[in-house]
Amino acid sequence: MFGRISDRIAEAMDAGVRWQLSTLPVALPPPGSWGPVDPVRFWEESRVHDPVPLTLGRLQPAREDGVEIRTLEGASRGPGSHPGSRRLVATARLCPGRRDRPLVLVIHGLLSPFPWYEAWQCRELNRRGAHAVRIDLPYHLRRRPPGGRSGVGYISPDLRWTRDVVRQSVEDCAAVVAWARQEVSDRVAVFGVSLGGLIACLLAAQVELDSLAALAPFCDPAETLMDHLPARPRRILGLDGDGGGAWGRDHREARLTLDAALAPLVPRNFRPATPPERIAIIRPTLDTVVGDAPMERLAETWGCELWNYRQGHISVMNARGLTPKIHDWLLRPHRSVTGRGARVAAVKEGRPAT
Repeated sequence: MFGRISDRIAEAMDAGVRWQLSTLPVALPPPGSWGPVDPVRFWEESRVHDPVPLTLGRLQPAREDGVEIRTLEGASRGPGSHPGSRRLVATARLCPGRRDRPLVLVIHGLLSPFPWYEAWQCRELNRRGAHAVRIDLPYHLRRRPPGGRSGVGYISPDLRWTRDVVRQSVEDCAAVVAWARQEVSDRVAVFGVSLGGLIACLLAAQVELDSLAALAPFCDPAETLMDHLPARPRRILGLDGDGGGAWGRDHREARLTLDAALAPLVPRNFRPATPPERIAIIRPTLDTVVGDAPMERLAETWGCELWNYRQGHISVMNARGLTPKIHDWLLRPHRSVTGRGARVAAVKEGRPAT
């Protein structure tokens, strides 16, 4: 009986997220914006391996058990013209003089209205003795357009736009990792949730991390768009029934188009620079927001840890015992396999996985 009630709660919480997604502005994509892209070249042309320098702001007055809280900023490059599209913003919670302690970068999900979960995670990581940084992704939180809702404008039917803003997000996170290795700690881990899980996985595909935990990662955008998009945007985009909308004559043709256009954003298309032994994918098996099947395929392709929870996309964040398990994974030393900084981003057999 308790399991059935829990399932209903998980479903209801996910339904609330799907309703929020259904309220996002939707417009037909511009012609030609869905052309195929070479995944390797896409990331070779990025700043991931040549990250911008970051600077720490002034020490905030509040001190929490010896933790210094500072704003972390730097230049950024992505679509849009508002200040947040040109400036990286993050909050660092540092343990001064303790280079021996690991640093964890925490990345939030789509439409995050307030960073309560990420701020709590950072405080808990501090209590475990770690440094922590939470980053604001483009179009979110302190980087949203003036007067705009956090997250609106990040995902678009214009697939070029979506690719570019996701690449910007990974570049920003790579800049934080590079800064952290130079200024704070020799060990840098990353924890991402939902959209943040996608960014974390794409980062791990390009840059070697000491550990990674991806919670309910949005790790196959094409499949989520085709199979889990709410009814209103599906109708506007012409994806009702077996329709392919602007992307094809039917569902199958549209899926092939999206697979080719969004191939750079699918982590399993790459051999990860981060050794699989350091990666954990946390899969809520009742997820109706992004879908759980791509998470399983990613773990199988990479050969990494897969933790299954009978939870939904949102309820999994409160799964009993999960947060300590994630922190244990992030903070413990993992076996070293390759040299730090290795640039491994080759697509298997030169083509996207299907």
